[in-house]
Amino acid sequence: MPRERSSLFGGGGSSSSGGAGPSGSFNQYDEERENDRAVDEIASRASALKRITIDIQEEAEQQQALLDNMGNYMDKSKNLVGNVSRYFNKVLKENKHRRYAYYVMGLVVLFLLLYRWMSG
Repeated sequence: MPRERSSLFGGGGSSSSGGAGPSGSFNQYDEERENDRAVDEIASRASALKRITIDIQEEAEQQQALLDNMGNYMDKSKNLVGNVSRYFNKVLKENKHRRYAYYVMGLVVLFLLLYRWMSG
């Protein structure tokens, strides 16, 4: 067993085992260089993955900020539409302002019809 172990690690076994002598140290040197290249390749891939992960995180944070802003704008527009709706309900309940509201709605419809006619 010790002899097999020493031949595996390039120790002093018989020269026929291939682990000792000049050719054994040359193979060990080549294996070391190959291992170093493999480690460098793994390190470069890990670095690329880290950069990609950081980019994904930054993009997600930007999109989250955009979604938050969009939610705020939607809340503001919901409040605005609610206020306008309440105002129209108030106007339509009063008889003297009802005619005025019909004029405004008629003008809006007329504007939309003219816009449609001019664009199409």
